[in-house]
Amino acid sequence: MSHPNDQNNSPGTPNPNPDPNENWRNRYIQQQTARIEPANQPPVIPPAAIPPAKKTGGKAAAAGAAPKKKMRWWMWTLIGLAVVLIGFGIFTYIRVSSFLDNSFNGRNEESLLTQAPPTATSAPTVPPTKSSAQLTAAAAPTATPAPNTTPTPVPTVTPVPPTATPAPNYPEIVKKIQRGEQISILVTGYGGGQHDGAYLTDTILELTYDPAKNAVTMVNIPRDLYVFVPYGGPKAGFYGKINSAFAYVMGRQSSDGLSSRYQFQSGNISSQTDAAVNLLKDIVEQVTGTKVDYWVTFSFDGFRKFIDAIGGVDVNVETTFDDYDYPANDDPQIDASVMHIHFDAGMQHMTGEKAIEYARSRHSVQDGSDFGRSKRQMNVIKAVKEKAASPAILFKFFDLMDALQGNMRTSLSVDEAQGLLTYFTGEGKSLINNVLLVPQILSTSNFLVGSSSYATGDILYPYAGQFDYSDIQAWLKQGRDFPQLRAEGLKVQVQNGTGLTAPMTQVNKQLDQNGLDLLSPIWAVSTQTSTVIDYSGGKGINTLKTITDLLPGVVVQVKPKPQGQTADIVVLLGKDYSQIPVAGSNSTGSNPNNGVQASPQALDLPANLTITATPGGR
Repeated sequence: MSHPNDQNNSPGTPNPNPDPNENWRNRYIQQQTARIEPANQPPVIPPAAIPPAKKTGGKAAAAGAAPKKKMRWWMWTLIGLAVVLIGFGIFTYIRVSSFLDNSFNGRNEESLLTQAPPTATSAPTVPPTKSSAQLTAAAAPTATPAPNTTPTPVPTVTPVPPTATPAPNYPEIVKKIQRGEQISILVTGYGGGQHDGAYLTDTILELTYDPAKNAVTMVNIPRDLYVFVPYGGPKAGFYGKINSAFAYVMGRQSSDGLSSRYQFQSGNISSQTDAAVNLLKDIVEQVTGTKVDYWVTFSFDGFRKFIDAIGGVDVNVETTFDDYDYPANDDPQIDASVMHIHFDAGMQHMTGEKAIEYARSRHSVQDGSDFGRSKRQMNVIKAVKEKAASPAILFKFFDLMDALQGNMRTSLSVDEAQGLLTYFTGEGKSLINNVLLVPQILSTSNFLVGSSSYATGDILYPYAGQFDYSDIQAWLKQGRDFPQLRAEGLKVQVQNGTGLTAPMTQVNKQLDQNGLDLLSPIWAVSTQTSTVIDYSGGKGINTLKTITDLLPGVVVQVKPKPQGQTADIVVLLGKDYSQIPVAGSNSTGSNPNNGVQASPQALDLPANLTITATPGGR
């Protein structure tokens, strides 16, 4: 029976009158439990050892949240960095792709000079003819050979050499260079902008690289050369200056009426540029007689920016000159005034603007002609080659892209350009460092004649006759065959003092066949001794080597060049010529030679060369 007071006690209220027996039972249970599970109980810490509780204010909460905040900071940093890298990669891809699409892979029509070579048919294999002795031996009975008692030798195991590293898979243009085949590139430059004449090509150069001779011959095509422009095909076109061909296509709104070779997509500047260059390329091929393999065209503004992007160029200015009529602006609609420019002779460092002024000037008193301008443009190309050969240019890739974007286009593909870069910075590095650059200037001093009319203005045409380029083509071929002689650029003249015609004809023919640039031979006062007179001031090492190889034993005299003397080296034939054997000929004296060429190989002077200096000589 419960106590009456228990009804007034709730479970959570302590009993004011505890039962002594109940208290004893509780202590007993606690003691037994402590003995059975002592390991499960936490260690008892004396109250004195327990540190006082700290206040849980704002500072404590902040300290407790600090590690989580640090982790979030690194996480956001990594995410931000990844976003920046991805964005930069996308921007670079788009930027590079745009540059490559707009600048490379230009359409290159097959050359009109190209003719498919006849298919080589292999000759049938003919079994070797047996002699009568062999037939007799074959018909005789064969004796039974004695058994071979020689022990069979133990086969020798030949070690397999290690496999060589495979060569790079170069594009065809590099393979042609490795095979020693010539490659020609057409380089054109125009003013650009929106003014009249913006697309007139003031620069037209054909560069031919011969890997076998490691020489690049460069020829200028004068802007005023009068040609037929076949925009509609071989019989549909107009007569005009060659620099108008490119502009004619670039100035059209559509390609209606143009030959299929020169069709373009309206509104597509790259397609229109390709068509314009192909028209100009076809005309240049007819003039030079050389197939153009690739082309590149650029605006002068792009060339200016390109020079600045590579840090300027060092150009050897050959002649001090002043031009008081140089245009103040490429666009006369902006500024039609003129200004004075000046260049001192010697090596000059030029920015892009100075290089353009040097290359485009054509009104100076000292060097004011299209022909002088063409030579200066070649000098700038030489300087660019020296700068471009430096590996440091690879670190200026983005600057070069900015300079050339929209200002340059070429028929080279990206793979071909990359292959050339890989080759000439690797196994072909020695070639590009030692390449011989040979300028060849077409002018009124050799193959061209000037004329003028109200309809055409100043024009040039071949001395051989209008549209007759045979002499020009022969001269250019000679330069490609003998680049070292053409690089010296010396004029040689035969002067005949023998009193006979045949010796002059024979020697002149031999010199021409061996690559010398000849003036017309003339008669001289009768003389006894044959002599070679050098007026070049020591510049004709290779030219003298060629002459003395053809006329061994002839005496060479070095003299200062007289006023009015046109020839740089004179071959004076005397009456003793019949005693001088002509190399490559089976006879001497006045007998005609047999036409055999004797092309010199070495560049050093022969041991039997005698040079005598006359008083006042250099």
